[in-house]
Amino acid sequence: MTLLAGFTLLLSRYSGQQDLLVGTPVANRNRAEIENLVGLFVNTLVLRANLSGDVSAREFLRSRARSVLDAFAHQDLPFDRLVGGACGPRAT
Repeated sequence: MTLLAGFTLLLSRYSGQQDLLVGTPVANRNRAEIENLVGLFVNTLVLRANLSGDVSAREFLRSRARSVLDAFAHQDLPFDRLVGGACGPRAT
């Protein structure tokens, strides 16, 4: 989480953006019905960081920790549902 916070600060500094989204892949089998399946189950978690305002380093690290823990708690939600189906084919 500390490395994520540092990476986010570096991205913000080089890009000049205050609102950043960082994607990270996760692979877990946290449901009993898929434990015996063969193959790799990977999902992408999107971690948002808003760097606007005056925030202390300690509070920024806490916010990154909360963001990561919340994302891992909801990692079963498929990425395409998370972004509203924007990755899938468009309905005409």
